[in-house]
Amino acid sequence: MSKFRGLLDTARGREPEPESQSPEEAITKQSAAKNQPVAKPEPQPKGGRPKGKRSHPDYEQITAYIRKDTHTAVKIALLEDSQKGEKHEFSELIQELLEQWLQSRI
Repeated sequence: MSKFRGLLDTARGREPEPESQSPEEAITKQSAAKNQPVAKPEPQPKGGRPKGKRSHPDYEQITAYIRKDTHTAVKIALLEDSQKGEKHEFSELIQELLEQWLQSRI
């Protein structure tokens, strides 16, 4: 309910509606009346999408310049693989190639 609802009702010549209490407020008032400690409900996990690489501390966003035709060809190849059920991300491909390059230097 809006905090201005009472003003609006008064301006329209109506009796202001009593404010409703949230379930937590009602429990708190009942517990206070009985002098009992209030047990707060545990927060429920938030829904939605899982956190991605952008907010993961083990990943770092980089910028690299590659030729447009190479980038286009890689995107097409990744899409073709995706249609075959082999889903890869561009960043995973770069990660694998860089790891292979590092291993070849040993």
